[in-house]
Amino acid sequence: MSQRISSRKSARVRARRGALTRDQVLAQALILLDRDGVAALSMRRLAEHLQVSPMALYNHVADKQDLLQGVARRILDRMSFPIDDPDWRQRIRACFRELRNTCLKHPGVVRLLETIDDPPLSVFRPMEITLAALKETALDREDAVRAYFLLMNFVLGQVSYEARGPFKGLDPAETVKSGRLESTGFTHIEHAVPLERWDFERAFEFGLSTILAGLSSNE
Repeated sequence: MSQRISSRKSARVRARRGALTRDQVLAQALILLDRDGVAALSMRRLAEHLQVSPMALYNHVADKQDLLQGVARRILDRMSFPIDDPDWRQRIRACFRELRNTCLKHPGVVRLLETIDDPPLSVFRPMEITLAALKETALDREDAVRAYFLLMNFVLGQVSYEARGPFKGLDPAETVKSGRLESTGFTHIEHAVPLERWDFERAFEFGLSTILAGLSSNE
């Protein structure tokens, strides 16, 4: 934590001294994204964060879209997708594990990509890896695309739930704890829902394995 604070202070000192670089601008913008979300990625907010005038940023980014694209590229280019495993299932598993880890590290990345007019083409790397892997099954091209979106929707939905937490009133564990389900006939819920902290990692691996098992039937 102290190293991170020191890094931020150093970047601000360099900015005030006129030694700010594009890489530093994007790095600090990413800090704002992770801390405050996409709404924080305005030129004004970033300038305040760096303690410089907004005009100083235009020496390093053309406009807000350039800033957003640069931050997105900074995130996506750091994703590593092993593609040398001979088992197509393991290539897909590794791909979506990396995607999940990246989204958990940078919860605002999905909204960021939705905001950009022209996202980096590297956003399609998981799709390319998945479709290449599924060529080793009997799925036709359309079903392979459907399989990709099934995997993507599962991962992004799970990540969203993990990052946000359950909506108030819709958490079955809290409802069971409150006693509201007593004598309602929902006995299976009462007996099945774990009351301890939900294991998101295990839930993710279970869901991924279930999808891959279904796709394996098409080999």
